[in-house]
Amino acid sequence: MSRNLRSRTSAAVAAAAMGLALIAIGPPAYAGGDRGGGGHDDDVVTVATGLNNPRQLSVERGDRLYIAEAGTADSCEAIPDVPPELRVCGLTGSVTEVRRGEQRRVVTDLPALDFLGEVVGASDVDVRGNRITVLVGGMAAAAAARDSLGDEYATFGTLRTGRLHWAPLTGADLRLVADVNAFEVAKNPDGNKPPDSNAVGFVARGDNRYAIADAGGNTLLRVGRQGLSTVAVFPNGDPVPGPDPTAPEISPQAVPTDVTIGPDGAYYVSQLTGFPFPTGGSTIWRVTRDGEMTAYATGLTMVTSLAWRGDTLYAVQLDDEDYIGSEPSGSLREVTPGGSEHEVVVDDLSAPYGVAIRGHSAYVTVNSTSTGDGSVIRVDLH
Repeated sequence: MSRNLRSRTSAAVAAAAMGLALIAIGPPAYAGGDRGGGGHDDDVVTVATGLNNPRQLSVERGDRLYIAEAGTADSCEAIPDVPPELRVCGLTGSVTEVRRGEQRRVVTDLPALDFLGEVVGASDVDVRGNRITVLVGGMAAAAAARDSLGDEYATFGTLRTGRLHWAPLTGADLRLVADVNAFEVAKNPDGNKPPDSNAVGFVARGDNRYAIADAGGNTLLRVGRQGLSTVAVFPNGDPVPGPDPTAPEISPQAVPTDVTIGPDGAYYVSQLTGFPFPTGGSTIWRVTRDGEMTAYATGLTMVTSLAWRGDTLYAVQLDDEDYIGSEPSGSLREVTPGGSEHEVVVDDLSAPYGVAIRGHSAYVTVNSTSTGDGSVIRVDLH
């Protein structure tokens, strides 16, 4: 089943130094009505709009949605002793709740970072009952400089939790669960210099236990009673030809982007390959609790998010092929275990990023690198 929902966008390559290379896009050109991305299928409906760089999301009972918004880069300042391409942009990140068709921001005042127009900040969210847990992306290659900033930026690179109530929470209301940025600065498991952290996806393993994908650190981390520890360090992709045929081959930096727990209890980790973003170059890794890694599926491209529905895994591709010199167009895929070809559920999406599934519905963030024009669509999985 394939449903075509293309939004025309312009694309520019953001530098892979962030550890998570995204696409800068313009606002969507919807065809009208309530269909996402300018599509023509009644099985796809827009359920949230007006979002600021929406990334991962979760869906709870009653189809309540919670969407992590990285924030905006409207007013940014340089970071002392850090290259000018990296700037802090105030407390513009948030989490939006969608309940019974109504939207409201239930968490505000989360910090945002700008890198050449790319916004990094709140990256993932999970809600159980009235407890909300929020992951805020890190300082990237400026990880060691976080502590030189004001206290309002201490939320960068951390996992935090709090209890929802009628009034919005602020970042300051959330209790620290794990400091991923500090762990990277102290341990630097992949050995790359300087320390680089951008925590972008997590999954709850039980009470106060989590697994976190750190794209900047190239690691899967575990949060337990003893704090943070490293489960796995991910390899770079195989060498591929560069865009210039006379140039030497390039080994794309391959970074983890999301983690979920499979029916077998293992971790499943998605992967986004860096420049030159080879088509089919992404792998979904199966990682055991003791860190043994095997390829669960190959042949994917720029995967940013995963979600299970029973025994079936679904993946979001930010772009379906090497987008250098072409317009980006992503999709939601049904993953074939052990395979390299994966069925299209819905394609021609404008910069899709996160996916969450409940019942027969998949919820996907689109226009994920757009300020004010981000949205969420609901896709009927039948």
